[in-house]
Amino acid sequence: MNGHTRRRAAALLEVLGVSLAGPLIMWGLRRLIGVSVTNPLNNLSVHTTDAELITASRQMFVLLMFQYAGYFLLIFPINWWYRRRGPASYGLTRAGCSWMALLLAGLGTVALSAWPVVSIELINVIRPLGDTAPWRQALFDMSWRRWEFWLFSAIFSWALIPVVEELFFRGYCQRRLAEDWGDGPAIIGTACLFTFAHTQYQIPNAYNAAMIVSLLMLAIGFGVVFAWTRSLIPSITAHAIINLPMTPTWQAVLLAAFAIGAMVAWRRGAATFKRIFSTASVPACVALAVVGAGYAISGARFDSLTLLAAAMVVFAVGLEAMERQRNRPVSEVSTSA
Repeated sequence: MNGHTRRRAAALLEVLGVSLAGPLIMWGLRRLIGVSVTNPLNNLSVHTTDAELITASRQMFVLLMFQYAGYFLLIFPINWWYRRRGPASYGLTRAGCSWMALLLAGLGTVALSAWPVVSIELINVIRPLGDTAPWRQALFDMSWRRWEFWLFSAIFSWALIPVVEELFFRGYCQRRLAEDWGDGPAIIGTACLFTFAHTQYQIPNAYNAAMIVSLLMLAIGFGVVFAWTRSLIPSITAHAIINLPMTPTWQAVLLAAFAIGAMVAWRRGAATFKRIFSTASVPACVALAVVGAGYAISGARFDSLTLLAAAMVVFAVGLEAMERQRNRPVSEVSTSA
């Protein structure tokens, strides 16, 4: 195994390991603090009351904070060891661009890549394509004319989730893979990991199959705009827009707006996509796509993979340490010369 292969293996094992070892850290953190965490989606129904939605909002906030704390309690020390420090290392930067440019990039991204998701949702209203997860159906069917619903949806859908998901998937997973695999394979691999981590779409029917394909296109769009700008602001903006709960009428309006936006952004988007993928290795893209999708599906079905994931993180750090040790004499000789 040469140095290039070792670095690639270390990056992939680290990202895959962290994505499943995070819950193990979360469990330990909960035990240490003595906090009970409940998943409110298990009890969500069309008859959920206002008081129950407030409780569910609090439970969802606590659950998400522990979940992503579990990830970043692993990521922060690893990044510190790699000397990747500061918010910019995670994409929390304007990267030298204006706020207006980044927001427009986000709007262009959602116009170009989110229309399949909105189209499938509209078609499903007109002609149902299949069942969805019970908690999703409950959200669709319950009354939206109450602030308690919008509080819960803000935490679970359009305000908090876009920030923490983009911070983890693009700010960490994609950036880490891109270091050793390049932007193209990193975008595809992370998009597959992101898509199949949404287990609510793994019910076998036409609706969920179409949603998986649509979500994959959307995730690739998020990855491309992050690789282009090196900022999470555009992908967070696009993510928040597509997660905002909308009635079919507003979805139709949004789809029309996407059509107009796509006509305006098409040339720039196509040129950016071509530039980012111009040097991408097709076998590497396919390999990371298969590994990312297969790992996410397996992780949702086999809890025992959590312990294996922890071992993968340790092994990945060990590979990187070995590679640094091998390169150190070369660096010292170069410095002396």
